[in-house]
Amino acid sequence: MINDDNDSGFVSHLAELRKRLIHSFIFLFIFFIGCYFFSEHLYGFLVEPYAKAVKDDGIERRLIFTALQETFLTYLKVSFFAAFFVTCPFILMQIWKFIAPGLYKHEKSAIIPYLVLTPILFLLGGMLVYYLIMPLAIKFFLSFESSGASTNLPIQLEAKVNEYLSLVMKLIFAFGISFQLPVVLSLLARVG
Repeated sequence: MINDDNDSGFVSHLAELRKRLIHSFIFLFIFFIGCYFFSEHLYGFLVEPYAKAVKDDGIERRLIFTALQETFLTYLKVSFFAAFFVTCPFILMQIWKFIAPGLYKHEKSAIIPYLVLTPILFLLGGMLVYYLIMPLAIKFFLSFESSGASTNLPIQLEAKVNEYLSLVMKLIFAFGISFQLPVVLSLLARVG
């Protein structure tokens, strides 16, 4: 025979989880809509490392799109990325509100510093990519262009807007996640 108290407790936990997930998705959706209205500004912000890296090379640069819907889908992707980046602390807070009632006081006090450090370290990783890694990487990869003097055909970058922005967003995300390593290692050391 199944205990009804356990079932009702499990169901109430699922209801609480559902509530927290719905709040997170609504918040993310609202910010996604807001970010879409500023998608051109977000695009300009993400393209800035490329623009700065190529401004003095004497070649007129541009980003191209090769499919009719590519720019629209790229703006959607940029808007979602920005919305997720901005709402991540809120989503972490919702996760915390779900988990915290089941923790002892000493467990809560041990986890709170990690909750504060996580978004800060993620932001630092993203800033490292944006301000240091991307400009260096762009200059490095552009060094493989050739004038065509020895091959009769020049090699010149015709960067696609979707591919460039996907690369930038993946690198920001990857470095943001990799900057979580101190948090993970510290948690593992605490656990033993």
